[in-house]
Amino acid sequence: KKKKKKKRSFSPSTTKMCWVCNGDPVPDDPNAHLARTWETGMMNSCCNNPCGFLCSCILPPCMACWLRYLALQKDMSRYKCCQGYVCGNCMNAVPCQTSCPWPCLCIEAVVCCPCAISATRIFVQQERQIRSDPCDNRIIRCNNCLQLLSCICNCLAICFDPLKNLACILDVIANIVYCVVQACMQAQVDLELHHHPTHKDYVVKSQPVAM
Repeated sequence: KKKKKKKRSFSPSTTKMCWVCNGDPVPDDPNAHLARTWETGMMNSCCNNPCGFLCSCILPPCMACWLRYLALQKDMSRYKCCQGYVCGNCMNAVPCQTSCPWPCLCIEAVVCCPCAISATRIFVQQERQIRSDPCDNRIIRCNNCLQLLSCICNCLAICFDPLKNLACILDVIANIVYCVVQACMQAQVDLELHHHPTHKDYVVKSQPVAM
């Protein structure tokens, strides 16, 4: 008699480890079930928008300022620090946002470049009703986990000297991954704004009239 193969059961810890490679949106993601999709995913943005990708690699803060300016439809009166998506209450208290938006945007892009890039992408996504892409979620989560792992390793290296070399290696890997991911993210947003300068530039498919 042939023995029946037992089905493998995954423990909760294994499921948590798979979260890094999981493309599902977070439970409270407001963009999970929206109608539109990005013109290109982050994975293909370097090929579909090579100029935007290269500019983002060379000068990330400058590209971040330019994309925020385009996302706001060149109306800097709509500017907020990180557009209110990061620490909203604290950012609202930042002075000179309305009177001097350009200097504030430049400081934001230089000091908090990752937050500035993410804020522009979220703003564009919500204004244009673009749903979250599973592959984009995987890329962003992988980058975040590498940054966290590098931070933990650097903290441990303070107490354990043998970990210093490992911390340096993780720093290099995490920095390279971040540089590529932020460039892909900005190239994605740049292509979206190039094809659709405003949220009104999307073609609405007309529904057939019932006879």
